Amino acid sequence: MKSILLGLLASLALAAGPAHAIDATGHWKGRIADSLNLHLEFARTTDGKWEGRLAVPQQGFKTKVEQLSVEEERLGFRLSALNAGFTARWSEQDQAWVGTWSQNGQAVPLRLERTDAAALKPKRPQLEAIAARQPSYASVEVGFANPAGGHVLAGTLSVPRGKGPFPAVVLVHGSGAVDRDETIREHKPFLVLADHLSRQGIAVLRYDKRGVKQSGGVYKDATTRDFASDAEAAVAFLRGRPEVDATRIGMVGHSEGGMIAPMVAARDPGLAFVVMLAGPGVRGELLMVEQIALGTKAAGMPEEAVARERELNRAVFAAIVAEPRPELAGDKAHRMMEEAERKGILPAGTAAARAREFSSPWFHAFLRHEPGPVLQSVRQPILVLNGERDLQVPAAMNLTAIRGALKSNSRAVVKELPALNHLFQTARTGAGTEYADIEESVAPLALDTVSDWILATVTAPCNSLR
Repeated sequence: MKSILLGLLASLALAAGPAHAIDATGHWKGRIADSLNLHLEFARTTDGKWEGRLAVPQQGFKTKVEQLSVEEERLGFRLSALNAGFTARWSEQDQAWVGTWSQNGQAVPLRLERTDAAALKPKRPQLEAIAARQPSYASVEVGFANPAGGHVLAGTLSVPRGKGPFPAVVLVHGSGAVDRDETIREHKPFLVLADHLSRQGIAVLRYDKRGVKQSGGVYKDATTRDFASDAEAAVAFLRGRPEVDATRIGMVGHSEGGMIAPMVAARDPGLAFVVMLAGPGVRGELLMVEQIALGTKAAGMPEEAVARERELNRAVFAAIVAEPRPELAGDKAHRMMEEAERKGILPAGTAAARAREFSSPWFHAFLRHEPGPVLQSVRQPILVLNGERDLQVPAAMNLTAIRGALKSNSRAVVKELPALNHLFQTARTGAGTEYADIEESVAPLALDTVSDWILATVTAPCNSLR
């Protein structure tokens, strides 16, 4: 779902480091509260001034530091957008900048040690293996039109070598402005999945979201229904490809894509099968209350504060859902957030940013969406997978609802995969801050479960697919 640990930037610390007579050029790293890795790069400009850039890989956050000041053994800078700053002294003994990161009135220690660019580059063994081996399939760049949206989407079609036509799948991304590989925290789960399926004899189409990278269209105001329209255009494109068996085309959707795939299947009886990966089974309003609470709890927010925020979000989301006009719903959310900030429920300076996020057309439509009736209309074979440690689409809450909605579909398979998070990585806690630290992009258990089920489904007698 929208990786919205909304308010997390306000409650998680971000930090940075130095510039100084000691050679501060190059790369530095630090860690806050045993959870956030910080990377800082310093360089001198041509006029001899210092400038720095901060990155927080777990959050995909990068920015220039501001008001950078350097004295003999001190450094400091600000990040005004986060109401944050950092001050430190050089420790000769530790060979590190040792100081304090402050944000929204709270302070935490931060120590930055020298490193190099190679050490900061995350290890992604599955991506490295794909790049190193000779593929057993051909990949071609393609474009296809969505007449309903009036734009062309760009993607990659992977086709197994040998005699076709082949069964095929369309991969449908989760929320956010993501590309065809569903790139997040330098992982490319859709590339890994496409490689795995294509090596099993299944053609795969993945594409950049509308308005992202090489795809046309406008992303900003699009809702889930608009993205479903793009997915339908992808299916129509595959049906016209000679390498593809038009009677054996399915859809694999992750997160929001797991909501879109059943929507398409319910409208298109010709779609052969559906795979839901971490797709929601409850109304968006209920899901987001739980997602934000679990995320903030995992980030270390005290139980009392989590409970207060849960109640606030429950009230705000209910107000948004009750208002059918997005612009008026946004106004309601803004007023409620400002009141919560005045009462101290939200950190100072965070109400406006949250209200903007809550007021988007996508968010309004998502909160009001009920997956249950759509799932009840799906007649095709359907595989539903959730990770046990998914904090964005919690397995217990959503799989229970999905099982109920699919109870009349005898070809539905619903599974909870042990120890996996929202990205289907093997995880310790499932927190979003772990995504970047985990080297595995997609667990082999998830890859094999998906491919085994698809192959069993598409090799069954043709009349059993519908």
